[in-house]
Amino acid sequence: MGLRWKILIGLGVSLISLGLIGDWPAESDPTLPDTRSFFLFLGGVVGIAGLLIAIRRGGDT
Repeated sequence: MGLRWKILIGLGVSLISLGLIGDWPAESDPTLPDTRSFFLFLGGVVGIAGLLIAIRRGGDT
């Protein structure tokens, strides 16, 4: 159970780094969100969820 928050934080950092480092082409459909902002938003949400789980559980292994 304690591994869940570590995985979520790692996944969040990975998504944020994909958003920052990746060179994404322009969207062909203007109704879709920008790939960079989507990865940054999703990575932030997943990372914050991992932090909240870690805080709630007290950082148990």
